[in-house]
Amino acid sequence: MKKLNSQLDRIQSSGKPGFMMHMVAGYPDLKRSEKIATQILESGAALLEVQIPFSDPVADGPVIARANELALKNGVTVEGSLLVIERIAASTEKPILIMTYFNIIQNYGVEQFCKRAAEIGVQGLIVPDYPYDEEQDNSLIKYSHENDLALIQVIASTSRADRINEIVKHASGFIYCMARTGITGRKTDINLQTIKYLESVRASSDLPMAVGFGLSERSQVQELKNYAQIMVVGSALIKEYADIPIDKGLQQIKKFMIGLIDV
Repeated sequence: MKKLNSQLDRIQSSGKPGFMMHMVAGYPDLKRSEKIATQILESGAALLEVQIPFSDPVADGPVIARANELALKNGVTVEGSLLVIERIAASTEKPILIMTYFNIIQNYGVEQFCKRAAEIGVQGLIVPDYPYDEEQDNSLIKYSHENDLALIQVIASTSRADRINEIVKHASGFIYCMARTGITGRKTDINLQTIKYLESVRASSDLPMAVGFGLSERSQVQELKNYAQIMVVGSALIKEYADIPIDKGLQQIKKFMIGLIDV
């Protein structure tokens, strides 16, 4: 987690938001997803969130769900995803995080998954459906801590203050705030309710805050940058390289990120 904490310190010291970009391992295939990761990192991402494809990605909208579906259809496995993530992590000094659903971790073995993630250079895990109330039976927080992995807590915009206080007790690295309810992809309108929600999370924790779900435009970043240190972008990025030749897709990634990050 040292690499992650150092990067978070740099982001906070810079006074500008850092960007965590989201991609799906094995989409459009394993080889091209490595090239996509490289381009994302070279185009200015501060962190990279790599999703292990899953058949029932409940938090994901149609763009990311389709990327999951196509990766699985192409035969991408958990182990194949981890091998790609290992190569990506070895190629950069920037923090790589795994996003996945708890079913995958549970089937792999919680302790074994955390050990494997640490061995391949991953800095943290994002598991949006993890029932931390059932930690005694599952031990994901325990094994993440033992393997020096940040376990990023995801907080819904509808969470009550007491629930937020309880969730942040288990947080490490940073806190991931959903800018709205529902699934990823649909554009989020930033309003007073959004700001009040982010302020309530800030009042509960000193950890850096990330905000995602529906971010795609520089104007949204401008509205949010005083309330969160990390902007998370997934669906809008994947749209840039979906269904086009890889060379053109890499160019589109660079163009999109330059327009988004230059704030």
